[in-house]
Amino acid sequence: MSQQTTFLAIGDVHGHWTQVISAIESATHILGHSPDLVLQVGDAEALRNEADLDAVHTPAKYRSMGDFSLLLPGDLMCPVYFIGGNHEPYEPLDIAAMNSDTVPIEWSPNVHYLGRAGAMSLHGLNVAWLSGIERVEMLTARNIGKKEKTYYLASEVELTKRRGSMLGDTDVVVTHDWPSGIREGRGTDLIRSITEKLQPQLHVCGHLHTHFEASIGNSAVNALNAVPGAGHGERPYGWWRLYVKENGIIRCLQVGS
Repeated sequence: MSQQTTFLAIGDVHGHWTQVISAIESATHILGHSPDLVLQVGDAEALRNEADLDAVHTPAKYRSMGDFSLLLPGDLMCPVYFIGGNHEPYEPLDIAAMNSDTVPIEWSPNVHYLGRAGAMSLHGLNVAWLSGIERVEMLTARNIGKKEKTYYLASEVELTKRRGSMLGDTDVVVTHDWPSGIREGRGTDLIRSITEKLQPQLHVCGHLHTHFEASIGNSAVNALNAVPGAGHGERPYGWWRLYVKENGIIRCLQVGS
């Protein structure tokens, strides 16, 4: 009997969680059953209340509660695992991570925060991740500023590599930033170093609100667009992708438009 895991990868949500529901419904129609999990590449803006909103580093014109707090139990038909981008409520996320005995961290029903950096097996997938974006002059530690909390540390990059290596074969790497070298002027060397070290079958990323496909060695790199309504007028093609891992091999079944 073949072993199979089906999963969605979803781009920057920016609080438009009804679109996450829509993507899951589309995947369910394609598969005939709900996918096993969703991997979300950051800027989820899973804001539960005004305190979460106050913790987000974002321009005033983009500040919005979004619709996450309006979700009802059962709206999300499969578990969603998100990382942090550069527009997240990092203070409450970090507190939740510190107070949790396990990873992933339960953020709300069927929604889980993976944390700053790490790797683990999720529903039969070996997944490694890194939250945040690069700072030109890397911080060795974070202070209290909202903006500083959006940057990853070099030590977290190394933590992702180390924990991913401990898992064995990495299936998927999830980052917000792109890896460098796949499109001129975009991406970061530190993210590329994760891909080169772990050599996943698949690397999904977001941040630039652009759908793009490339490869690094034998690793497929799929950059995801922002969800409709969050892309500031861009064509929303490629904001989700549906994958299946079957007999150890990951392949893409459909790209969302």
